[in-house]
Amino acid sequence: MPTQPYFDGRGNRLPSVTQVLSASWAKGDALVQWAWTQGKNGRDWKQVRDDAGTTGTIAHELVLSKIGGPAPQEWAPSELRAARVPAHHAAWWMEGRTFEPIVVEEALVSGKLGYGGTPDWYGLLDGVPTLVDIKTSARPYVSHFVQLAAYIKLLEERGHKVDRAGILLLPKQMAGHPRWEQMEGAQIDRMKAAWDAVFNLYKIQVIIGF
Repeated sequence: MPTQPYFDGRGNRLPSVTQVLSASWAKGDALVQWAWTQGKNGRDWKQVRDDAGTTGTIAHELVLSKIGGPAPQEWAPSELRAARVPAHHAAWWMEGRTFEPIVVEEALVSGKLGYGGTPDWYGLLDGVPTLVDIKTSARPYVSHFVQLAAYIKLLEERGHKVDRAGILLLPKQMAGHPRWEQMEGAQIDRMKAAWDAVFNLYKIQVIIGF
């Protein structure tokens, strides 16, 4: 998915949440190990990464279209086939829950905070003000929750209350099960502090040209 450009009221370009995290959050040895495993199995790790990204993008569109988002764009049947699996898991998870959308993939920009971001979904989930992020990764990472905290700050600046925020993990295989990992209260406060630290590191990197 291409990076969304964000600009403040004076036309100055601001970094995105994902840009800040990509530049400042150490990926560690896990990414190196994953790439090595792909090569060992005879796969081009860059192609695997790009295919996974396309599947995630389509799955986002399919899922969000069911809870207040726009209709998905046209995709090749082969691309849709892979994305329908996580979308199926999402449909199972959403059954019996109520969704009242307020912000769905809307670009939020703050000159005061100094960055922009596009949350997947914010609204009333079973009557509770909730921020939802959809992931097709196998498990949640701390950086995912830090990303949510950055979005929460953008939403709160606009007067939106966020009582909880969560990651909906959607497997790419039918044998898996969807998982909902959420945070609230003090957990949100800790992740906001973590975001502030990461963003400060990013600004230092910009100053020194790292």
